[in-house]
Amino acid sequence: MKKLKNRTKLYIFLAVLAITIFLLGVLLGVLIGNAIGKKKIMGYSGEMEKEASGEDISEEIEDMQEEQSVVVSEPSANVTNVYIPKRERIFGHIPVNSYKLENFYPEDGFMAYHDDAGNKISWLGVDFSYHQENVNWDELEASGIDFVILRCGYRGYSEGGLVKDEKFDEYATECNNRGIPLGVYFFTQAISVEEAVREAEFVIETISDYKISYPVAFDTEYVSDDSARTNLEDIGEELRTDMCHAFCKKIKEAGYYPMIYASENWIRRELNYEALQEYDFWAPQYLDKNDFMYDFTIWQYTEKGYVPGVDEQVDLDISMVNYAEFVPAMREAVLSNGSILEYSSVGGDNSGGDTGDNYESGSEDIVITPEVDVQIE
Repeated sequence: MKKLKNRTKLYIFLAVLAITIFLLGVLLGVLIGNAIGKKKIMGYSGEMEKEASGEDISEEIEDMQEEQSVVVSEPSANVTNVYIPKRERIFGHIPVNSYKLENFYPEDGFMAYHDDAGNKISWLGVDFSYHQENVNWDELEASGIDFVILRCGYRGYSEGGLVKDEKFDEYATECNNRGIPLGVYFFTQAISVEEAVREAEFVIETISDYKISYPVAFDTEYVSDDSARTNLEDIGEELRTDMCHAFCKKIKEAGYYPMIYASENWIRRELNYEALQEYDFWAPQYLDKNDFMYDFTIWQYTEKGYVPGVDEQVDLDISMVNYAEFVPAMREAVLSNGSILEYSSVGGDNSGGDTGDNYESGSEDIVITPEVDVQIE
């Protein structure tokens, strides 16, 4: 009987000991869990503090942030609104000249385009190269010229070297100092896509120190010299089109507005115009009435014009778009690592109407955010 009592006491002791060990284990687990949880919270808080202070956290988090797209509903205080006249582009169809021929007629001695009420809705320009050796800029500025397009360079006919126009720096400085909107063109002799890209890079390097307010044009045309490298190479329509696209794409990536200079015959015989319709065209046609077959935004209407300040003949142009309203802002967005958000509007025509504060319809609203990198989902 005494042995039974002792055995009972032993069982009770073992049971109490087991319960005590279990409770201690539970208590220890709770303590360890709380400690780990607090460490995680403190670590997360530290990451949040780093993020708030602008410090880098981990590559994984950075990768996640780069993949995120944010739609901005309210632009910041640094946003610039730019209105680009809408051009109807029906892909799969060749865009044609949609201007009214009867609305092209001279005003104040220069060609102009007018609306049906007789209001001038075009901008007068002149294009120069080193051939115009002497320019009286005071007289030219007072002449009513709205913009100047300069040849910034060319590729040589024979050896294919890239050459800056002798007058470019002097004339570009005059335009910028006087606030005359400036565009440029490059005379190409590229025989490959790689050469066209290098020509674009050369142009970007050449114009980088100047304010460019009008397009950067790729001048592709026939050369009468039989020894010219473009006449010695077999350049088909596809390659020539690819070279135009490569040049324009590189120019656009740098924040400038690309354009292609080409005659009607050159487009018809040497280019796939349908494949290039995303770009504006500069049309040389020396007639009183512009019946240029294809769509265009600048018309070079004479090669024998005269303007005050220049003694010799010059090329004169009219632009159907006031590029100076939006081109500089596009470049500024690239320089400040901002983003360009495009919003298409309903309607629009090719009338070359006003832009900016008075612009009413037919536009793409480009919002430039200089400080925040924003993308459309």
